[in-house]
Amino acid sequence: MSTGDRRTFTYRAGVRVRDSVLACDASAGGDLIFVSHADVLGGRAARRLTGLRLGRRKILATEATLALSGAAGARLRPLALVAAFGRPFHLGALRLELFHSGYGPGAASLLCEQEGRRLIYAGPIGIAPPEIHPADALCVDGTFGSARFVFPDPEQALSRVTDFVRDNLRAGRAPVLLTHARGVQRTIATALHQAGVTLRADSATLAAAGGWRSAGLQVPALARFAGVLNPGEALLWPAPGRDAPVLARLPAPAFLLASGAAADAATVAQLRVDAAIPLSATADYAGLLRYIEATGPREVAVTHAGDGELCHALRQRGVDAYPVGPPEQISLF
Repeated sequence: MSTGDRRTFTYRAGVRVRDSVLACDASAGGDLIFVSHADVLGGRAARRLTGLRLGRRKILATEATLALSGAAGARLRPLALVAAFGRPFHLGALRLELFHSGYGPGAASLLCEQEGRRLIYAGPIGIAPPEIHPADALCVDGTFGSARFVFPDPEQALSRVTDFVRDNLRAGRAPVLLTHARGVQRTIATALHQAGVTLRADSATLAAAGGWRSAGLQVPALARFAGVLNPGEALLWPAPGRDAPVLARLPAPAFLLASGAAADAATVAQLRVDAAIPLSATADYAGLLRYIEATGPREVAVTHAGDGELCHALRQRGVDAYPVGPPEQISLF
């Protein structure tokens, strides 16, 4: 079992694989920076990564991840080492292979074979069944690594979102749908388009929609939000922007949190919403445990470890589980 200073994964501006040139979902790093999904290149992270003097460094990603990342992906393309799923290749002494994480189009986990050991940087594990590869050491996103995160069937959750929008439109209110993940935004946009609802969105979501189309995904038309919602329209809005002044000017708004974070009572209270529906692109607590058990590692590093519940449960099962991240974990929400 790994202990202390010889653990496989460390953190410095992203996850690092010890004794290698590999960094994962990092804003700086070694000679190779693996980007597991398009959301990594959103906001300030994209500006930091694309602003690096990369020199000989390469960005490892799938073609879909670059396309979904829009302008950030286009800036990184000259530096990109584009890899296909299930096509192993060698970088020095490392054997690398990308495989499906289930998180969404283009999203990948990375298998690294190093000195006879199999190491996996999984990133976020999706609600779609991920590929399973055995590993000696695993790094996984633990954003929802607590037993309070139990997600319903996504179709049922989407039906509840649609009902919320229809009921509030009939009542003359302005539905505002707060989300965290781009994949959830696209799912909601498709469902409401099929329900005949016109959807407006913020500029960042509109830019992301352009990336979705570049990647060949079908996305309904989204109208730009300029401070006004017409009758029959709903608004798709990032949850961190709940207190944006423009929202305070809406007459009779009805706020819904549609996110995996909707299963967390503290987040729901903080966002002051009228309703909360757990709708996630990422596996819940039970799903994470199933994935880890199927992978079979003796060592597990957990990013976004939160209250440490996942690490504690794994230690009880005899796994060397530990958080990796900044010295002071910053909540995703």
